[in-house]
Formats: sequence, C-alpha cells, structure tokens
Amino acid sequence: MDNMKNTAPEAYDEAVNEQDEPMTSEEILMNERDILSGLLEADKERDNAQTYRKVQIKRKGKVYFEFRIRPITEDESQKCWRNATKYAPLKPGQPKKAIETNSALYRSFIVYTATVDEDRAKVWDNRVALEKMGLLRGVEMVDKVLLAGEKSRILDLVDEISGFDDGLEEAAQD
Repeated sequence: MDNMKNTAPEAYDEAVNEQDEPMTSEEILMNERDILSGLLEADKERDNAQTYRKVQIKRKGKVYFEFRIRPITEDESQKCWRNATKYAPLKPGQPKKAIETNSALYRSFIVYTATVDEDRAKVWDNRVALEKMGLLRGVEMVDKVLLAGEKSRILDLVDEISGFDDGLEEAAQD
C-alpha cells in the first residue's frame, strides 16, 4: 500500500478488500476521530502565519516594498477567474456566457487575493498610492507596479503554498 496514490479509487477498493478482519466499532470510532481531527487541523493550517511567505519586490539590489502571501482556496481562484472574465449580456432564459478572460488580470487577482489582508490594505489598497497613480482598485495596482516576471514568481509561490507542489503526492502516500 506504500505505492498507492490517493486519487485511484480502484487502489483504495483493493486495499479495503485485502483487510483480513473487519474493523471493530472502537477502531471505526478512533478512525473517525483521527479524520475529524485531521480535517479541523488542515482547515486551521490553511490560513495562518506559519503558511505565509514574505515577498520582496527588489530590483537592482533595492527593495521597493514587501508583503506576505497566503495559500488560496479553489473557490478564491474561481472568483478571481470570474472577476477577470467578460460575459455576454444576459438574455431571458439563457445562462451566463463567458466571452473572454483576461489572463493578465486573472493573474493580478490571484496575487491580490493571496496577499494577507493586513498587507493588502497597506500595499495594493493604499489610497494615497491609488490616487497618485490614477487607479481605482487595488488589483490595478498589482498590474501597474509588478513586472511580468515578478508576478510570475509570486504566482509560483502561491501555487506552492496552496498545494500545487511536487511534494503533495508524496505526502498523500505517506
């Protein structure tokens, strides 16, 4: 069972069928407690200071500013996608139809969303900076001040801390 992947239902079914004896009610209860404990811990671990990563925007040796990012959820990622997508005008009885998604804007929304709330207020939603640059929203600030490569590296880090790294499969197998 060491080489079993958690995404293969057949492998799970085979592993269950390999058990010699059925589990006792005490074993089932202990397993449920472990599962509940694991679920609650995983939820708390998702967004806390230990999962944050500091990002410095540094060019030619000069640090311009820094902020912290956090993991994002699938729902947050989908919301960023919707915010970066243009939709056709609604017709009665017809579902909403996406016309075009601005990938640069989507990437900016991800950086904006992944920024820790306290830092987002100081950096991206900084009223003085928004006014001086003639911007209306913090997500526009992301696009205005970050170079494409900087944004890309930040997105790689967001992916990593959000569980899209190579180590996830190994952790799932342990």
